[in-house]
Amino acid sequence: MLKFWLYIIVLVLLCVLGLTIGSANESIVTFDFLFVKADLSLAMVMVVGLVIGIVVGLYISLFFSLKMWARACGAKSEAKRAKKEAQKALESKKAQAA
Repeated sequence: MLKFWLYIIVLVLLCVLGLTIGSANESIVTFDFLFVKADLSLAMVMVVGLVIGIVVGLYISLFFSLKMWARACGAKSEAKRAKKEAQKALESKKAQAA
């Protein structure tokens, strides 16, 4: 849990740093999209880039977390099945010995 809060604090500090640097740069830049050309302040371009980077990073992290969760659930059900088979084998050995 502490690791989570440490990541959140670092993320907030990076956002504040980016906004501080971006607010100091009021120059206008020409930003070319695929079909649209826009004149935006450098601060706006930096903020948009930061937000898009955070969103993409969160989606990638979520994808890998769900992948690991599914793998853990599969391993858990396989372990339960192996435990039941071992118990049945043990019971059949006891029945044969008696």
